[in-house]
Amino acid sequence: MDKTNTQQPEHPDDTPQFPISVVEQETGISKELLRMWERRYGFPVPTRDAAGNRLYSRRQILRLHDINRLLGAGYRPGFVVGADPQRLERLLREIPSPATANPRAHPALDKAWRALAEIDLRGLRHLLRQDLAREGAQYWVMELAAPLLHRMARSRLDESLPTFVERAAQELLLETLELAAAQIPPAPEDSLRILLMSLPGEGRPLELQMTRILLLGKGVDVLFLGPEPPLEDVLPCLQHCPVHVVQLAISAASVNGDSRQWIRQIQDSIPPSISLWLSGSGAAELKETHNGPCFARLQELLSAVEHWNPGNLG
Repeated sequence: MDKTNTQQPEHPDDTPQFPISVVEQETGISKELLRMWERRYGFPVPTRDAAGNRLYSRRQILRLHDINRLLGAGYRPGFVVGADPQRLERLLREIPSPATANPRAHPALDKAWRALAEIDLRGLRHLLRQDLAREGAQYWVMELAAPLLHRMARSRLDESLPTFVERAAQELLLETLELAAAQIPPAPEDSLRILLMSLPGEGRPLELQMTRILLLGKGVDVLFLGPEPPLEDVLPCLQHCPVHVVQLAISAASVNGDSRQWIRQIQDSIPPSISLWLSGSGAAELKETHNGPCFARLQELLSAVEHWNPGNLG
């Protein structure tokens, strides 16, 4: 049987011309792993020459480079290897690039990064608390905590930080976020009440805590059961602690069949008087199937909170 692909590619980048040894050399992904991904995730799928050898296109190699970036940023292979190019593009936008770094970044950000580079965790704790006391919770989250977390995500690509340093820094950020929450006055009784949560397995507690601080700063009464509470805890909580909104934070990496089913389940289970809001990069993918508000960008969410009134729950 002749396995040669006789179809002409529509674009030069689609020409199958690179053997697996070249792909391994260019991407750093071993031949064994490439074959395993082909079997398990359906990508990359090479064509075969007359001798049955695998041939890959330039477009496939470029996509493998993107997959490598996402794996280096902490995404699991099951999320990204078989993802279509559109989803990969959305996920890549979640990884800040050094080229897009703000040249007018908060001065404490460089100091915090130096403390990490020097493994001065005591100094980092002092700097985080000092800046929080000086700037206030809202500014601290937007200008120091979130950019520092993004810079740490970038460091996974070049392994510029030891893993234990990143883990310790994450815990220090969580610790300081709790201090920030304690500094914000309680919301008035007639304020918007939101149950804030994320999908099971989302694994982004720092981002969720930062959202919590920003909502508290906008005068929202935030009910929080931890980042990923089971549904069997959420529903009794809603019966005893009425809220206006259940806000579900979801990243693009978490949008799949299971998450869509989980969202439908919670939508069907919560009382009709409660609105389900979706926020985060995954909200863009769910906008066509979710009949409630979807906020792909943080500023969209904060704007909706500012303009909320009891007569407009949607």
